[in-house]
Amino acid sequence: MKAQYFIYLVVGVALLVLILLQFVHYHKNVAEENAPIHNLHPHNLLRIIDQQNSTLTELMNIVRGDSNDKKLSDLFDKLHHKDLEIETLSSNLENSFRKISELEKITSNLDTASNKYVNDHVHNNHLHLKSNMSKFEQNCEKRYGLSLVREWRNSKKTYCSATKGKHESELVCYPYVQEHKKSESAKDIFCEAKNFFVDFSKISGEAGSHKPSLGHQYLNFQKGSMFSTCSKTSFYDGHFMNHHRAQMSTFVSDSNEPDEYDTVDVPTYLLARDEDCENTFHSTADFMNMFLVLNIIGVDPVYHQVMLFDQHPDGPYMELIKSAFSPNFEIIRNSHYKNKKVLFRHLIFHLESPAALIFPKVSRPDPLRCYSAGLFQEYRKFILQSFNLYDIAPPAIPTVTLTLRHRTPSKNVGRILDNEDEIVHLLRQGNMINVNVVDTAKMTFREQLTLIRNTNILVGVHGAGLMFIMFAADEAILVEIHPSYRQDRHFRHAARMTGKIYMPLRSLTRETCVGSSDNVHVPIDEFRNTIDGAVRIARSFDDGLSECGLQCPGSILALDNRLDSHYKNSERKTSPVNTKFPCA
Repeated sequence: MKAQYFIYLVVGVALLVLILLQFVHYHKNVAEENAPIHNLHPHNLLRIIDQQNSTLTELMNIVRGDSNDKKLSDLFDKLHHKDLEIETLSSNLENSFRKISELEKITSNLDTASNKYVNDHVHNNHLHLKSNMSKFEQNCEKRYGLSLVREWRNSKKTYCSATKGKHESELVCYPYVQEHKKSESAKDIFCEAKNFFVDFSKISGEAGSHKPSLGHQYLNFQKGSMFSTCSKTSFYDGHFMNHHRAQMSTFVSDSNEPDEYDTVDVPTYLLARDEDCENTFHSTADFMNMFLVLNIIGVDPVYHQVMLFDQHPDGPYMELIKSAFSPNFEIIRNSHYKNKKVLFRHLIFHLESPAALIFPKVSRPDPLRCYSAGLFQEYRKFILQSFNLYDIAPPAIPTVTLTLRHRTPSKNVGRILDNEDEIVHLLRQGNMINVNVVDTAKMTFREQLTLIRNTNILVGVHGAGLMFIMFAADEAILVEIHPSYRQDRHFRHAARMTGKIYMPLRSLTRETCVGSSDNVHVPIDEFRNTIDGAVRIARSFDDGLSECGLQCPGSILALDNRLDSHYKNSERKTSPVNTKFPCA
């Protein structure tokens, strides 16, 4: 009998503790967030606790009467004291809720007064504030801003719907015709699948040590390489992007589930990279598209893994993929699953590079006029934050980074500076500036990103490395040297879209050739004028006070006391220019 009562008592106490924990959790949320997250009203909760206390008290009285066990009696005494403490706590909490209720009434009155002010002053145009965008601004936002995310998301269609099987399976796709393409036949598309099976025994191809030839960068698929229990809908028209089309041509719908398979719960992104994925420009096409896709479907990169779904070597951007797009999971390939059948809870098929926003052709039919676009700025922020390089101070003085290209025995690269020494010598003649001369091909991605983040004047011959202007200091300038034969606007586009200043320079000297590659001769006087203008602008960045160019008079530099710690050994601060008004 005693044991039975004792069990009842323990269970009752456990229930009481559980209720109290819920109650404290509720009270903490109310106090910190001022928003209830439980459906149980606090006063009802207090009433339940009171009832529980009464029940326990009666039970203790009954059991105490039947027992002479001293230990049990001591336990009852302790429970009685705790019961009194709970009553005190309940009383205190009741007072707290009364005060919260009074505060809510005050807040409600303030909200009413605030709404009245808005109606009286804003809605009656007393403040004359308007947020309307021009047609041009609306067009830029639709093409390159966050509006594109919303519109692309709204294009969602179910291509294969759930019908049978214990795992509800579906394929949804997002076909979208970008503004510059106009034609429905030119729509770009990516898809995501839920509960799809992949048979890796029917997928072949692996990465080699060298770049595969054009047309051989994709994997090979046999019929049934992917299958599902879903049924195709009328939207399933067979239109997919290149690599995805190759796989979907072997997709089998209305399948039975296999008896044996592995299961992957984490969302998995199938990244089929551009044919020139070792190139900074073309790889940016893939990475910006990944960023766009994940925002459209609402997947946090922290909680998903990336599978390289092509035959390219790893390449120079594995560090970027890992840090930004798969920070908590290893980057895998199709060989990771050997010949297994695998059920993926969530598969994401890549929006392939031809759909990228970085190509200047997306500006058609208008000139490149859009500036500081939302998606570009958010992508820039996302990458920098992934490397802990976003929230850093700008360079204190103009910092010039000249990027060079050099031929190697294995690669006869073009667009080599014919008068490199002359260019470097001119840059080093400047005072109160920092100059970096680098061959980025010899640096890791993190090293390049860190260097460029602390650069506010990026200089180089037309080439993929100039895409790093996207990650330069918040206020920065790109000086692009065009060979006589190039008229591309790739990096003007990237600079403008991330809010940077673009300063072009064209060589008029016909290039000399080394085999199939070229040497570019930079007109030194024109280069001097361009760099002088760039430095003059950069000296005014942030709250700089020096109104001068590459070679700045000491009397002007002396006006800015922030520069005192940046004089080099060969430099000495002089007297500042007289800034007093000269007239009587």
